[in-house]
Amino acid sequence: MNSESGQRLSVEELKRLNQPPAPSVPATPPDAPTRQDWDDLLAALTALYRLESTNSGRLERLEASVGPQEALLRALGRQVGQLPTQAQLEALAGDVAQMSAELKQAGKKKELSISPPSLETALSVLIWLALILLATMVGMVVLRTTWSGLAALWSAVRTLIL
Repeated sequence: MNSESGQRLSVEELKRLNQPPAPSVPATPPDAPTRQDWDDLLAALTALYRLESTNSGRLERLEASVGPQEALLRALGRQVGQLPTQAQLEALAGDVAQMSAELKQAGKKKELSISPPSLETALSVLIWLALILLATMVGMVVLRTTWSGLAALWSAVRTLIL
């Protein structure tokens, strides 16, 4: 292989040229934690443990209560298909109302109920009675006039005949 200047380089020299440059600053070891850092870390871990145990108890209680609720949900899901539709409920309500009316009628005898007349009915009856009386009087006047006319006619015929 040739370099930029046209010289042939050995494999060792090529490897050395292709290696990345070494870091200029050596890595410093991290500082060792102090006693205060260890105490803070211990306090944080203790708080996390308490929180986890509290949440764990809550989670167990929730998981225990989920079982009956799931069973209830499954039972309700099975019953949904068995429930009637709105149209079926309305038809059923109409049938029940009709049967109730028929039961009320079946228990009662068909009888004439007599109640005292109301004022409106009494006035209506009085008006009809007055009209009947007036018609009777007019009829009597007509009959009297007809009878008198016939009597006069009979008198005239009798005088002519005799």
